[in-house]
Amino acid sequence: MIEGLYLHIPFCAKRCAYCDFATEACHDDARMDAYVDGLSLAIRRASRAGLLGSIKTIYLGGGTPSYLGTRRLNSLVYLISLSINLENVEEFTVEANPDSIDERMVKDLFALGVDRFSLGAQSFDDEVLRAYGRIHAARQIERAVACIKRRVENFSLDLICGGPGQSMESWEDSLARALASGAKHISIYPLTLEEGTPLFAQVEAGTCAPPDQDAEADMMERASEVLEAAGMHRYEVASYAYPGFESRHNSSYWSGVEYLGLGAGAASMLSCEDYRACIDAGLFAPDSGCDLSKGAARVRVECEADTTAFNESMGTPHVQVETLTNAQAQLEDLMLGMRKSMGVSFEQVHHAAAIVPEVSGVFTSLEERGLVAEEQGRYVPTKRGWLCGNEVYGAIWGLA
Repeated sequence: MIEGLYLHIPFCAKRCAYCDFATEACHDDARMDAYVDGLSLAIRRASRAGLLGSIKTIYLGGGTPSYLGTRRLNSLVYLISLSINLENVEEFTVEANPDSIDERMVKDLFALGVDRFSLGAQSFDDEVLRAYGRIHAARQIERAVACIKRRVENFSLDLICGGPGQSMESWEDSLARALASGAKHISIYPLTLEEGTPLFAQVEAGTCAPPDQDAEADMMERASEVLEAAGMHRYEVASYAYPGFESRHNSSYWSGVEYLGLGAGAASMLSCEDYRACIDAGLFAPDSGCDLSKGAARVRVECEADTTAFNESMGTPHVQVETLTNAQAQLEDLMLGMRKSMGVSFEQVHHAAAIVPEVSGVFTSLEERGLVAEEQGRYVPTKRGWLCGNEVYGAIWGLA
């Protein structure tokens, strides 16, 4: 049963220096119109096939959905409102950047059912923003927040730590200003250096210092102190929220819930039955290498990221498909569960150990290393486990 719907908007005004996401700078109105047409066709197909009847959360991400502009974005959201019973939807989020959202856009989207915005602030320090290659200034974040708050209480801010030239003082100021904005949810990400990005090239050329992992760890810890002192709680490795304002959509990714991703570069996690239904509905081009007859329990689908190819396919992109056995599915649920503050239950680990006996020993080892602790019948990440998350996730998924 598909409970989450993700729509990918792969366009931005400008790619940021650190960005390796499935997005591109685009100033061609015809290409963006064609993309919205293809995505709209995919939504209609999914609706006609009955695949959207159980949707609880909707998320428009990117890229920069707000960069589509009010006309295109309204047409997509209006179509969604016709295709899904929004009375059953618990959360409807649209991502936006401060430079491309205004009061009219917020007003229209709110009227069409959007009840949450996620704003890509990244920093409130203009020098750091320039180093990141962002095209907005701190004052635009404040203006965008004011527009959102006139209609919607529930909004999130993204912040990145460890950027070129960023001091702890600058970081603390960004945290303070994010809290002062009234954000109900704040996501904290350490800067990562990805090959092929402008920032990677700058570091390779020696014109920019690489991210300092120790400084990033200190900033992540400081964020935890500041945000939790303000009443937020860390419910996931990168996510803080006031009680009741946790991202329901993102939480589904870490809870083994089925979700459908539409658009160039979008990802899905589906049952075998729903994957077949998506193929029959024309949402994905069939993958001749996908064999569901060998004990597959769930299917990961990733759509081709080429927007030109997506436009030409009229919403039926080529996909890469990976099948997971029951054992792999249970290990993935444990791995993703350890991203959350609530961790995983002893019962869940015991159930997985019936299929993969080594998993019990892995959790014992993680506990001995101080990465995991036992708490009220659950394994939960420790503070060290948050900072060394890749060790935790790798140890569990390594059994797959």
